Amino acid sequence: MSDEVIILGGGFAGLACGVALADAGRRVTLLEKKPHLGGRAYSFKDQETGDVVDNGQHLFMGCYRRTRAFLRKIGTEDRLSLLEDIRVDFAEEGGRRDALRCPSWLGSPLHLAAGVLGLRGVALADKLNLRKLDAYVRRVRGGGALPPDLDRVTVRQWMDSLGQSRRIQERLFDPIALGALNDKPEVAAATGFVQVLREAFYTDVESTRLGVANVGLSELYAHAAARFIEDRGGKVLLNSKVKAIQEGRVITEDGQTYNGTVVSTLPPWNLKTLELPARLRGHWENLKAAPIVSLQLWLSRPILTEPFVGLLGTEIQWAFNKSRLLSLDGEGQCSLSSSAARTSTWPATRRPCSSWPAATWHAAFRNSKKLQSSAGRSSRSRSRRCRRRRVPTRCGRRSASPPRAWCWRAIGRGRPAGDDRERGVERPEGGRADLGRGEAC
Repeated sequence: MSDEVIILGGGFAGLACGVALADAGRRVTLLEKKPHLGGRAYSFKDQETGDVVDNGQHLFMGCYRRTRAFLRKIGTEDRLSLLEDIRVDFAEEGGRRDALRCPSWLGSPLHLAAGVLGLRGVALADKLNLRKLDAYVRRVRGGGALPPDLDRVTVRQWMDSLGQSRRIQERLFDPIALGALNDKPEVAAATGFVQVLREAFYTDVESTRLGVANVGLSELYAHAAARFIEDRGGKVLLNSKVKAIQEGRVITEDGQTYNGTVVSTLPPWNLKTLELPARLRGHWENLKAAPIVSLQLWLSRPILTEPFVGLLGTEIQWAFNKSRLLSLDGEGQCSLSSSAARTSTWPATRRPCSSWPAATWHAAFRNSKKLQSSAGRSSRSRSRRCRRRRVPTRCGRRSASPPRAWCWRAIGRGRPAGDDRERGVERPEGGRADLGRGEAC
């Protein structure tokens, strides 16, 4: 590798690569086509509220050792908070609640066993049957390569082969698979899932701890990583869209040429649109994304007490209490996240703001399949009140006076079509809608 390195893409992968190479003494030039860094993990300032909003909520784990080392190197690890209690709360329609509590004093993996035994929504026979899964993960817990046959079966097939009931899969393992792999267990390969179980629950207690950024994602890593590269003689160039990759050089759309070793961190659906040497073409071009849709809500008072809640039986899998995570007083700001949203049944509509029910947001806590989304522009009013109706306020508790919904925002990440438009609806094959960034009152 020459001393000159050209990195394509300024997302998490590109910046982490740039920091590692700059730290190793390479002269890095990082090219990012957008006017900001961070890719699909960045933050922006909401013009109406003045709040910093993440493009999508990210949940970290203690087992993200490379991520934590990266943040430590650029001096921002203190902006990532690991929660002391190893606990995940769950809610489902009808107000039923459950929780996975893993007592840290038991050590790993006994803390997970205790947490599973404490689940109220799973039969004792299903819990005891986890011995087969436990035996399998213990066999591969050494950290070496996983059996190659795992790559040929899905998470669902692997769990079924170990005799795990559909009940425990849906209430415990499916949320883990969706959150960690961003795909449905019927689609995601078992390799990644077994690796998650091994690293998170069978290494040490610290690896199981969940963490969140206590600042916006851009402040967590993007700005600091760019400074790290520039302080070591590198360059971070925004609004630099690459047109072609040739042997040892890159050409941008504005005609600029950069010579050196080329490292691409672009997603496949963007990389394949460039002019590439024939030998770089291949089956990788058929890879597609699994989108995530995030909804950001501002309410007149908090509706959650927990830092985050897993939602069972809905298309929206997680609700994050942003007011608590970011230490915001008074207002109830929360973020809802739906993974593997390419098969979402949410209709893609462009309905005017006035046609929306004022309390549309509450459907996320009752039955998110009824939640509709708009990708069109619309005016918003902070003073608009929810209609006076009995709606859940704390994932099950009902109130005749719901909190006022200021607005909600749908932010799409990882579009299958790889389109760079900031707004609009993409329809991949099959006609299913992939939400872009939309707004509604």
